[in-house]
Amino acid sequence: MDWRRAKSVLIFAFLMLNIILGYQLWTEWRERLNTVVNWTSLPPETLQFMRENNIIVDDNAKIPTETPAMRDLTYSIKHLAGNRILDQKPINPSPESRIVFEEELIKSLGGVIPELSSYKLDQLGSREGVFFAFNRMEGEWPIFDIHLKLFYSERKIKTYTQDIIEINSSTTNKDQQVLPAAKALAKVIETNLPAGSVVKEIRLGYHGEIFEDAETQVSKPSWRVLLENGEEVYYVNAFSAEVTTEKGDALVNQ
Repeated sequence: MDWRRAKSVLIFAFLMLNIILGYQLWTEWRERLNTVVNWTSLPPETLQFMRENNIIVDDNAKIPTETPAMRDLTYSIKHLAGNRILDQKPINPSPESRIVFEEELIKSLGGVIPELSSYKLDQLGSREGVFFAFNRMEGEWPIFDIHLKLFYSERKIKTYTQDIIEINSSTTNKDQQVLPAAKALAKVIETNLPAGSVVKEIRLGYHGEIFEDAETQVSKPSWRVLLENGEEVYYVNAFSAEVTTEKGDALVNQ
């Protein structure tokens, strides 16, 4: 046996093992660092308040760092879905419910549901065992008040309801930079959340009260804060930092 060659092979193998282990350690350290940065983006007084009131941000929740320039959104309502079972429209044949997580959705239902490509799945806003909730999108941002719901049972999508709107062009509003998510979340935590709350999500989009008799609706850039218990939804105006609250059912049953 060539011991010199065997020794070289063993040294090379140990070197490769050290590289792999080092990469794994670096990856874990980077993930932990990102988590720390995520938490430290909140003000120290907010973190102290959270510790004192046992309020936490879920491990899977991310505090966004982007602060894009946005403007108020105006639109007209073409159809507002009701809450009754009679308002649900049947889907025949009924596709499998798994398609909502795949690219087959538009292929399967694009000829049934109008403007389907303008809606995007809101997984955290969906109700398990009842329906999948989608939000109407404007660019990359969801309109939290305009929904498409796919009702399913026995792993089949049976019916749907849909809000349909027409976006109005606006030349009067000017783009403004939205306030940081950390600032919006800090205000909600310190002024609205009960002790023991778990924040599940903070997400940027549009929100505004709907007046069915009005020709034009106004939706403002807002941060949506969801809690793990699903009982209440908080919206923070991304310009003024004003906080409004809705019951969790309002998010998906409006």
